[in-house]
Amino acid sequence: RRYIESFSAYTRQFLERLEKPAAERIDGIPPAVAVTRQNNTRGNRATVATAAEIADYLRLLFAKVGQTFCPGCGQEIRRDSPQTVARQLHELPEGSRFMLAFPRTVASDESLEETAAGLREEGFVRIVWDGRTRNLSTDSLAEPESAGKSDTQRTLYVVLDRLAAGKVADQRLRDSVETAMNRGGGRIVVFVEAAADTAVTEAPVSADTHEIDDRPWRMLRFSNRRRCESCELDLPEPDPRLFSFNSPLGACPTCEGFGNVVDMDMNLIVPDRTKSLAGGAIAPWTTPAYSHELDELLALAPDYKIPVDVPFSELSDEHVRLIREGVPERDFGGLQGFMAWLERRKYKMHLRVFLSRWRSYRLCPVCDGARLKPAALATRVGDRNIADVCRMKVATAREWLESLSLTDDQRAIGRVMIEQVGARLRYLQSVGLDYLTLDRTLRTLSGGEAQRVSLTTALGSSLVQMLYVLDEPSVGLHPSDVSRLVSVVERLRDRGNTVVVVEHEEAFIRSADRLIEIGPGAGQNGG
Repeated sequence: RRYIESFSAYTRQFLERLEKPAAERIDGIPPAVAVTRQNNTRGNRATVATAAEIADYLRLLFAKVGQTFCPGCGQEIRRDSPQTVARQLHELPEGSRFMLAFPRTVASDESLEETAAGLREEGFVRIVWDGRTRNLSTDSLAEPESAGKSDTQRTLYVVLDRLAAGKVADQRLRDSVETAMNRGGGRIVVFVEAAADTAVTEAPVSADTHEIDDRPWRMLRFSNRRRCESCELDLPEPDPRLFSFNSPLGACPTCEGFGNVVDMDMNLIVPDRTKSLAGGAIAPWTTPAYSHELDELLALAPDYKIPVDVPFSELSDEHVRLIREGVPERDFGGLQGFMAWLERRKYKMHLRVFLSRWRSYRLCPVCDGARLKPAALATRVGDRNIADVCRMKVATAREWLESLSLTDDQRAIGRVMIEQVGARLRYLQSVGLDYLTLDRTLRTLSGGEAQRVSLTTALGSSLVQMLYVLDEPSVGLHPSDVSRLVSVVERLRDRGNTVVVVEHEEAFIRSADRLIEIGPGAGQNGG
């Protein structure tokens, strides 16, 4: 069971839960963990944070204690309950009037009168419509002449209760708010007299001013959903998968979680900008197989005043745009259409190779290299989102973690995550990797750097009474870093673990408590 606990969170999800053994205790046989040298050839998704399991605990931290802000307006998004709404309304100056209401959208296939009739049957008396308080039984409900069926004015507000602060029982206020939320699909609006709403101007809700019956009222919006009422944007629940670029739930749909996209590179397509179009400036169209594309461009160039005998660098932005995007009315797809045609046929090896010659990777224009959806980046711990933290160097991330200002509840919830991330960051610093950023891909690391990162899970964990077997952990390390790794292994031993190291490095041999020399030769000769 303790051996399984040493696995990564990703690995543990595929393993069945182990039952407790029949024995009450087992002495002298500690659970063994082998830490071997790993091949550094990995995919583009593996980073320092994912390999060291820092990303796993960060995802949990952001999901449990993060605060979500609207990507559009920056307002904090949080759920409201009848209790929290009632508490804010009790803070209004005594005697100030307010109306509890919920929004009702008039269906596109029915008239306002039909909607009003339905509300009357449900027992409602008043609505706010077109800047007026209307009595459903006596007032005219004619459509404004300027309002079409798709107009935003076709949202009316059904008044559930009219109250005065300080003169209403708490239970009645809560019941009215709860009823309004139920009838409004989780949404509620409160119209407050403008002169009396100073006590709620700092409340974390969306508010704006409306003219009702020729008087200014403040409209406060509340919702029991994770929704920005100002931007009418719903945000998902902060699930740990939302903060993973390896999950479809969190990965940016444009770059699919890679952080960059492949696109045609004009520097590769036009390697020599001193050449003219007629002189073969567009390299892929100089081949015999695709020279007809250049012929089409030269044929339509006079009609669009594109000079074909001047250097490509002297063409205007509009001319370059036509060459890139094509002229659909002339059945000329341009470079984009040409690349799309190749993309559809890249199952052929020679076309795939040809296409790769003219494209390169660039930063994803949607997530700006963060790899995640906007909803994930909208959640912050402190003043940072998870992408900001992963862009930090190890030393900077540790400073950020240790300086976090959290409430007592947040710190209690996030205690384990903070401790685990802190332990791994301290290990990476102790082995001289404080200069690496957490989003650095493993394939860009040297052998020694990758080896030290891969040891983080074992050496940075808090397990005790374990047997660790390390296979040449100093391979690829600079001599100045060996002593740091020795210190880490000694701390692992001092926590109550047994560490067996297969090693030829003199510093490890001199630091060992017991030394077993196998030899003198290889294989059957002892080694």
